[in-house]
Amino acid sequence: MRKFNVLTFLLVLLIVSPAGWAKSYFHPSIEQVFTLQGNGDVVVIEKRSFSFEGSFSWARLSLLRKGVEDIIFEGVWDEKTGESCPFEIERSPQEVSLRFSYQAQDEVRVFRIQYRLKGVVKRFRDVAEFYWKVIEDQHARIEELSTTFILPDKSPDLLKLFVHTQAAPGEMTFPEDYRSVHFRLENVPADTFVEARLLMDPGIFQAVPLQDEPRYEAILNEEKGFVEAGNLPVRQGMALFLLFGGLGIAYLVLFFVYYFRYGREPRSSYQREYEQEPPRPIAPCFLGVTLSQRKDFQLLVRAFLATIFDLARRGFLTVHEEEKRGILLRRQLLSFQFTEKGEDEKEWEKELHPLEQEVLSLLKQLRASSGNAVTTEDIEEWGREMHGSKSNMLLFLENWYQELRKFVEKNYFPILDKVSEKKRNLFIGIGFAYVVAGFLTIFVGASSLIFLSILLVPMIVVVILLAALAWRFLSRWTEEAALEYRRWMAFRRFLSDFSLLREAPAQILPLWDHYLVYAIVLGVAEKLLQNLKRYAQETQIAFQGPSWYYPVHGTMAGLAHFDALSRGIENMVNLGKALSTATTSGGGFSGGGGGGGGGGSSSAG
Repeated sequence: MRKFNVLTFLLVLLIVSPAGWAKSYFHPSIEQVFTLQGNGDVVVIEKRSFSFEGSFSWARLSLLRKGVEDIIFEGVWDEKTGESCPFEIERSPQEVSLRFSYQAQDEVRVFRIQYRLKGVVKRFRDVAEFYWKVIEDQHARIEELSTTFILPDKSPDLLKLFVHTQAAPGEMTFPEDYRSVHFRLENVPADTFVEARLLMDPGIFQAVPLQDEPRYEAILNEEKGFVEAGNLPVRQGMALFLLFGGLGIAYLVLFFVYYFRYGREPRSSYQREYEQEPPRPIAPCFLGVTLSQRKDFQLLVRAFLATIFDLARRGFLTVHEEEKRGILLRRQLLSFQFTEKGEDEKEWEKELHPLEQEVLSLLKQLRASSGNAVTTEDIEEWGREMHGSKSNMLLFLENWYQELRKFVEKNYFPILDKVSEKKRNLFIGIGFAYVVAGFLTIFVGASSLIFLSILLVPMIVVVILLAALAWRFLSRWTEEAALEYRRWMAFRRFLSDFSLLREAPAQILPLWDHYLVYAIVLGVAEKLLQNLKRYAQETQIAFQGPSWYYPVHGTMAGLAHFDALSRGIENMVNLGKALSTATTSGGGFSGGGGGGGGGGSSSAG
């Protein structure tokens, strides 16, 4: 029975805990008005907005008694309805806490809190001072803080405000009536206080007991010290910025040095514009590797399709056009049917490379649900199926590419220049070290060097972009691979140029289906078919289809549509693959501080 109870408890904990873990909140805005009284009291009205994620029923605001005679909470109201929220007050020698109740779930709520700070304004011979943490030490993140101080009378001879914060400097406004001051901050980090020190003419606080000593000069000296303390991280941050900036410029220069020395393709004496025959008797699957320095899935998809058509041309398959009719749509499919030769795996071993056999074996596996044939629809459905984060088609092409490349480099020629590859990897490694050092610098100095993120992040992005460019452009062909690529491009131009086809020797035309498989890999199959059709019309020569292709309407028009099939399978691959005493008014923002009254914490749950 005890085991059952324990298991039940664990099950409930497992089900309930994630909901609890998901609870969080922040303050989209806090609006404060501090109304200073002539007797030294300050009436505070806060409108605190809470953005809740999860279920919440209470909130707490605790203020320390430091620098104040007493703190009196007067009430809490829902700002939208105006209804009062139930609340309790807890008092201790160190702090006064307000806890109020409500019900909220996955919403934004605004509460108006009113309280009085007793005897918080201090009056000296030459200055009156209100020194207070307007935001407690511990709190949730605040997107926007708007704070206004209203004086009991005009103070044209002295009105200064100093704000101590770890947030980025905000905006400060001194209206012309010398009766109020306002400041605004954005993105105040969690658990970082915001402190205000307001200096005024002592004559407007006649009811406040006078401390018969001058304090104005001492206060200004303190603030200068805070500014200096705040400026030290700034100077350190600027030094780091200059360091990283210099390294970033050096990295940019190095990119161009490496590109011009190691990234430009080797020169070649090959000048031919056209090749009328395939430059090398190579299977279409291997051609998909020789035409790109890197893994190119679009090219691999075309090589995959070309291999299927080449298998048909060599007698292992026949290709049949089919139409799949729906209520509103009609879709054309290609069906690949195994011939007697295609069924005989001994024939595979005699004539086919193992990597071609992989394609034929895949088709054989996919035909299980459709008898002797596998359709383009079967291939698409299989290709879209996911295994982890990758689709079937992506997994197949990745493995296929590795084996294809090994074969080409072992039996034909190395594809990439080894020196160029070493320099590319070195350049990317330097960039990676720069990015890691940059982010570590930002994170380590985040609490005191917030502006550093604003300066460094764009530079880090530039370095990442340069490294990405290096991955693409700091590789180059070997001389053999560059020549091979140029020759195949010349053959591609031949297949695309109708005038050349018309002038081609007569013995070339009967080989068009052999050329077609290369045209598929080269991406010009549709153009070749159009040229052949035009040639047949001009010469009135009958356009004889191959024996392995069976059109649905007795024509070869269907062959012009398999580029759409190529784009469809390629889409499946993509599926698998965001900181003076001469003045009478003014102020500013600085780090440091912490000597003012107040402080404390806030929370919700």
